[in-house]
Amino acid sequence: MTLQVGTYHFGRHRSNWGIWQCEYANNGCTSSRHIKDVFTYEEAVKETYRLNGWGEPKRIYRKF
Repeated sequence: MTLQVGTYHFGRHRSNWGIWQCEYANNGCTSSRHIKDVFTYEEAVKETYRLNGWGEPKRIYRKF
C-alpha cells in the first residue's frame, strides 16, 4: 500500500499501537506525524478507519 499525503496509518509504537498522519510521500520516501497511541490492535484499526472517513470496519483480522 502506498501512503498518500493526509491519510492516516497505524503500527507498533513502543508497547502500544501508534497512529500517524502522512505529511510527505515521494518515490517511496515518507514522513508522518504521530497523532496518538492506543492500547489494542482493534482500537488502532477502528480509529484509523474513522480518521480516514472509511466508516466502521466490517471485520478486523490480525495477521501477525
